[in-house]
Amino acid sequence: MSFSDLGIPVDAVESRTAAVCTNRSGDSRVVIAAKGFLIVVDPITGDCRQVNFPNDDAEYPYDTFSSRTGMFYMGAGSMFYAFNPFRLDFVDVLKAGAEDELCGFSYAEDGQGHIYMASYPQCRLYRYRPAERDIAPLGSVDTEQKYPSHMAVDSYGWVYIGTGTSRKNIIAYDANSGTSHSLLGGDLRTIGIGLVRQGYGEPHAAHSEGHDQAYLAYAQIGKQWVRLERGAILEKIADEQVPVSRYTGKSFEKLHRQLPGDWEVIRHSLSERQLILKHRLTGQTRSIHLQYTSEGASLSPLFLGPDKNIYGTSNHPLHFYTYEPEHARLHNWGPHIIENGAGGNLAAYAAQGSLIAGAAYPGGRLHLYDVSKPIQVEEAAGEQRNPVCVAEHIDIHRPRCAVALSGGEHIAYGGFPGYGMVGGGLCIYHLPSGEDTLIPHTELIPNQSTIALAETKKGHLVGGTSIETPGGADPVGKAACLYRMDWRTRTLLNRWQPRADIREYSLLLVDSRDWIHALTSDSEYVVWDPLTESFLYQESLSQWGTIVRQGWQLDETDGCIYGVLSEALFRIPLESLKPERIATPPHPITSGFVKRDHTLFFAISTHLWSYSLSKR
Repeated sequence: MSFSDLGIPVDAVESRTAAVCTNRSGDSRVVIAAKGFLIVVDPITGDCRQVNFPNDDAEYPYDTFSSRTGMFYMGAGSMFYAFNPFRLDFVDVLKAGAEDELCGFSYAEDGQGHIYMASYPQCRLYRYRPAERDIAPLGSVDTEQKYPSHMAVDSYGWVYIGTGTSRKNIIAYDANSGTSHSLLGGDLRTIGIGLVRQGYGEPHAAHSEGHDQAYLAYAQIGKQWVRLERGAILEKIADEQVPVSRYTGKSFEKLHRQLPGDWEVIRHSLSERQLILKHRLTGQTRSIHLQYTSEGASLSPLFLGPDKNIYGTSNHPLHFYTYEPEHARLHNWGPHIIENGAGGNLAAYAAQGSLIAGAAYPGGRLHLYDVSKPIQVEEAAGEQRNPVCVAEHIDIHRPRCAVALSGGEHIAYGGFPGYGMVGGGLCIYHLPSGEDTLIPHTELIPNQSTIALAETKKGHLVGGTSIETPGGADPVGKAACLYRMDWRTRTLLNRWQPRADIREYSLLLVDSRDWIHALTSDSEYVVWDPLTESFLYQESLSQWGTIVRQGWQLDETDGCIYGVLSEALFRIPLESLKPERIATPPHPITSGFVKRDHTLFFAISTHLWSYSLSKR
């Protein structure tokens, strides 16, 4: 019995936004943020430098910002960084807030050169003063919402923050008095994020002397754009009068500012190690190769395919990879195999025949991969793409479970809904026809999300739910549920809420006796008998660590459940129901789980690992 490190399947990292920094001499650098380091590129020479975060910090940045003097600013975890890209020097490294905060969700710069920054999840506003080299918390500007995604300032000391997700808001904060108020009425507080935008005007419009330009703030109130001043709506404006944002791109492909002169940045990708520039007049493009070293990308859940190979994706960025145990061979297929993969992952799998069905975050997309056919990225000569995206549901924005249903023609998958939503849906997809049926949470367990699935020997679908809301809304449910349904007629047969203290049934299996085995989010193992409607077994496994996504598997031949928690490999004999620790991993396990013959496979951060059950 032994552990084996099988290597890093995906030697890549994700761009975590970027900014163009131009100094007063007109020199420019493109700075791309990643987890744990920056890439600084001279767009003229193509010179590329990697600069690691100080003190071996390795948190994820969420947004970056370039000041008018060419400084680069970034928050990662609870740390704030001021970086000079021309000297490749971190000018300031400051603690911004509490340990659990993620700072730097949005930024703005005022006429004095002060940098404002907002944090998640407390929506706390901070001000960094470059001259004084200090950072100060200014308080939480929104006690209800968690995502402060947009920011602007005016010339009078007011900061405007667009927040959301379950109820969009626009907060006006007076930096002079420290007071704030909302600019959105109750009827406008719909799902979404409040939108504000920074504008600039002639210097004479500025409130104080010495400003080289006026700072103008704009907001979208309902469908109407307005200009803001001194914390109030100054005037309504037409859509065409709204200034163009200095941000281009979406999500982590976002870029703040642009290059001056003939060339512009049209794309940056650390995943593909490319910075793409385009000539503004000729349309010519050129690519700068981005050189860096990293520990690779963390791995998402694993799946044993019909061909007995192991499949998986990485997280941020999404690369699709395979491991062939027969040949001990890893192959990274890259970032374009999964359609619209972005920075997500395939979070749950099931197989029917030669088809692997993978449910992907973000967007709740269902992808089908036929392992009997070659990978085909583009549709050509009558051949369909392989893998191909066949469904998409915002109600399952964050998939967590999938199961192949009896009859060989259907896949079911479920998960958490999109930002600001409560209660995830369940999709039943018919492979031959492409019929795609979404069952909303209101027809299952209202305000809860189905995140664990299994099928009974009688062909009923069993689900486990979660009351959690990772998309930013406040939970409504009080305790998670188990349920059983006839998936063919979409009829809910039973629902149980066995205990009031269980928030989530994270993993679920059904054995040949139709007993329901579950692991809760608190690492508690429970066995529920639907016939007697009672627990047959309950035991906390928290001493073995935390839940690992897709972290167990039923092996009827062995008469055992095999699984992993972060600090243990374990088995549960179906006869005794008594969990047994098999081994302690060398490092915490982060994702699982495949049993192939006498070998267990799982992920530790960016590495694929195995454990042999065979005695030597």
